[in-house]
Amino acid sequence: MSAMKTFLCLWAIAAIAAAPLPSQTDVSLLNEVSDAQSRAVAWLIKQQEADGSWRHHPAITGLALTALARSAKPPPAAVTRAAQFILSNVKSNGAIYGGGDTDKYPNYSTAICAMALLATGDAAYTETIRHARRFLLDSQFDEAEGYTPQSPSYGGIGYGKRERPDLSNTQWALEAIRLTESLETQAGGSPHETSRQHWQRAVQFLQRCQNLPAANDQPWAKNVREADVGGFIYMPGDPAKNIPPLSFADDEVPAQSDRQPLRSYGSMTYAGLKSFIYAELTKDDPRVKAALNWLARNYTLEENPGLGGQGLYYYLHTVVKTFTALGDDTFTDAAGKVHDWRHELMKKLVNLQKADGFWQNDNNRWWENDPILCTSYSLIALEILQARRYP
Repeated sequence: MSAMKTFLCLWAIAAIAAAPLPSQTDVSLLNEVSDAQSRAVAWLIKQQEADGSWRHHPAITGLALTALARSAKPPPAAVTRAAQFILSNVKSNGAIYGGGDTDKYPNYSTAICAMALLATGDAAYTETIRHARRFLLDSQFDEAEGYTPQSPSYGGIGYGKRERPDLSNTQWALEAIRLTESLETQAGGSPHETSRQHWQRAVQFLQRCQNLPAANDQPWAKNVREADVGGFIYMPGDPAKNIPPLSFADDEVPAQSDRQPLRSYGSMTYAGLKSFIYAELTKDDPRVKAALNWLARNYTLEENPGLGGQGLYYYLHTVVKTFTALGDDTFTDAAGKVHDWRHELMKKLVNLQKADGFWQNDNNRWWENDPILCTSYSLIALEILQARRYP
């Protein structure tokens, strides 16, 4: 067992061992979840293109493949065809993306595709996953690209090697790097010191995305509003490259000065907390505590806090992964209300499903008007909720 698997087990084992047997209501809901999953799987299969893809896009295909591969009864033909499409987009440097060298999403696509191939459980893809993992490790902004620890970009990962790093791309890459760690260990790669340095750099970037003056050395983080303390923004920017910090909760209006406070929002706060957990920060760490406190003040499944309906399915999908990594069966909000988050998320997703078996956001931000994307997010979330573990 890898060090990370041992670490996550220590977080979760007590809660899982003590989990009560399902009540009659829980059994009824689980039946609804199983039905929702079956209808979603059938709908996704019908949308698959002749080349094995969805939307002819490796990342969209990767999400759909993950959803199918993790289902109770993975459809072998659809899974194999999707995996073959992904393999057809593997580059010589290990990256997995469509198009040529000008593709804007190599890191994002590689992370999702690596996790999709991993989800199939097929050992034939092991070397491809390892190479993808090494590409992602190499995509981190560090000294090799001329960045020093003083740079706000240091330790982060963007859409591509030449793209500014942001928390969303970083969290996808970190998740893929952590989930594929055991494959690298089996191959005798990624010496402990190299891996440790990677995660140290990542934490430095993550804390520069957090609205926490005690941990964030960026000027804009020194005037944080009380309501935003502990939460996360999209990216810290880089004054040396004339890139301002950005929070989408600020209506995408870049900061007008390097000391202007930025608003925290839900999806990035869950993404930041999940990444802290993967980096092996404990629940006693002040950065983790601050993030949990922000989430307690802003707990909701009705919207993406700070953004309303924008990115709702990305948000719900990330909530599931984050709470699963935390390992607790309940979450207590700032008003003292105890939430059975698995039960609440199952109900929410079942209720949001359309009659034909898909999910779709009425808000088109970040492609969420695409039912394939939202169905993949939702199906993956339900599968994790039902399994009570991830991966």
